[in-house]
Amino acid sequence: MNRNLEAKLISRKSATQMFLATLMVTATAIGALAQTEVVSSQSLPDKGSASTTQAAISDDSSAPVEAAFSPAKSPSSISFRRDGLWLSTSDGATKLHVHGYIQGDDRMFSATTHGEGLDTFLFRRIRPLFEGTLFNEVDFRFMPDFGQNNPQIQEAFVELKTLKFAKLRVGKFKEPIGLEVLRSDRELTFAERSLASDLVPLRYIGAQVSGSVLTDSITYTAGYFDGSSDGSNGVFTQWTHSNEAAARVFFHPFATTKIKGIRQFGLGVAGSAGDQHGAIPGLKTVGQTTFFKYSSTAVADGQHNRLSPQAYYYAGPFGVMGEYVISSQEVLNKTFIGRVKNDAWEVAGSVLLTGEKNGYSGVRPRNAGEHTRGFRRLGAVELAVRYSQLGIDGAAFPHLANPLTSAQFAKEQGVGVNWYLNRYVKLETDYEHTVFHMASAKASPLHNEDVLMSRIQLAF
Repeated sequence: MNRNLEAKLISRKSATQMFLATLMVTATAIGALAQTEVVSSQSLPDKGSASTTQAAISDDSSAPVEAAFSPAKSPSSISFRRDGLWLSTSDGATKLHVHGYIQGDDRMFSATTHGEGLDTFLFRRIRPLFEGTLFNEVDFRFMPDFGQNNPQIQEAFVELKTLKFAKLRVGKFKEPIGLEVLRSDRELTFAERSLASDLVPLRYIGAQVSGSVLTDSITYTAGYFDGSSDGSNGVFTQWTHSNEAAARVFFHPFATTKIKGIRQFGLGVAGSAGDQHGAIPGLKTVGQTTFFKYSSTAVADGQHNRLSPQAYYYAGPFGVMGEYVISSQEVLNKTFIGRVKNDAWEVAGSVLLTGEKNGYSGVRPRNAGEHTRGFRRLGAVELAVRYSQLGIDGAAFPHLANPLTSAQFAKEQGVGVNWYLNRYVKLETDYEHTVFHMASAKASPLHNEDVLMSRIQLAF
């Protein structure tokens, strides 16, 4: 038996080394290739002759279109730049930007909710991105995902940007509710989002209008979507029997002040009102194991509303963000119907030990690591902490959920270290500890969950 255990450990160690070595070799190749900034057609014009346009769409699909550097009028139609492959007409009015990212994860559990072994390697996300602009009027984006051996279309939309204060977007994208959910998946401080994000929807098919006023001091989004399940993605090819209206308004009251220390303070509120019918997904821990689920015969059967006040503050290398979410929905189990009001909140903070500027849109290392310079340029190092908790309404027990098998409360604490070698390579290591409280004193409690998550992210 000891020999079998030793053999398993040796096998796991070898697999870990091969997994990390493969990704690190790829990372080095990408970094080396990017430094050369090879141009596949004619050389790009310098920055002095270029114009800043609203060409590229942020990975945060509900954020306004980002300003992106793109060539001015030039004979060049195809070029490989630091941020990916660009194809453009000679006048720059129509362009295509091809890029993407890969996230390889290693998850090691020292304790799990039911005591089972869940250690695993996986590619959490494999996402090529195709985005650009048509005739300087319409932005578009197509983002498939091949991660977790589950190919799907994560995002596909077009956005008419004729009116900056009222851009119309149609397709599949993130609903404008959760602060943490709206943050780009590749700019997350932790490998997985907090428990608060369990109570907000992810990407669904719909249409929305968004814009900003007063020099971007106020941004708003309002839309109508086909779907309203908490913590779930819609299927691009499937129209559900659910619908909801969602809206969000966010303020930067000091955006134009001369005091730099308070410019990146933002606060807002988001909410939704809809009608949901059908199966209800369970709620998962940060380690992606289910800790609460409704009875097998329980279904959503009526109104589903959410409210989420939220805020963040960034100053120099420091940053903090937090949100509170209430999700209230009607649930039917055979002949019993009840309204369940679940709530969750989270607060997370981070500091860049190497002094870079922190921000909601991500971190860019001041001294990007380069393989040709050894240890003289180490990139950026970030230390992060987080706390979140989620509570299930007592009205859910025992008619809508089993109090002996589902937890009523979950509380998560996390600490992480992130290393941004350059704009292409990011290494993350997080330790997450989650405890549970049952609805019934007679129930055998779920085991605490302790997981060490490591990630290598490669952008191209």
